[in-house]
Amino acid sequence: MRRTAILTSTVAVLATLALGTGPAGAASDGTAGAAGTRAGVAAATPGCTTFRFWRGEGRTEGEICDGHATGWVRDDKADGRCPFTRFYSLWDDRTVDGPQIGPKGAVRYFTVYPPRGQVFARYASIEWRSC
Repeated sequence: MRRTAILTSTVAVLATLALGTGPAGAASDGTAGAAGTRAGVAAATPGCTTFRFWRGEGRTEGEICDGHATGWVRDDKADGRCPFTRFYSLWDDRTVDGPQIGPKGAVRYFTVYPPRGQVFARYASIEWRSC
């Protein structure tokens, strides 16, 4: 019974994020560990979902639309870790990574496209790599 409730809740949350119908102004603090945190924020532009994530290594903000994602990523810490934004395909387990950034204080704007024949799910995460 407990597994069914957890699965149902997870499906409901993912459907809400995929449809961009989450609560207005929702955001993630991105501090849930090395794997980053996924979350969606209510759409600001029709057909798009905004995202805002931060963690010790850096910050990223932007929009995920049907055919692309745009935004920026910034490195906030001189720690040898370069933050980047990860986007998830709606139909399979593929991911597309935005550009990584470093050193501390550097900012990079980006536009990222999903794999051919795919669209992005309405969530992203901030991750890091050694640089």
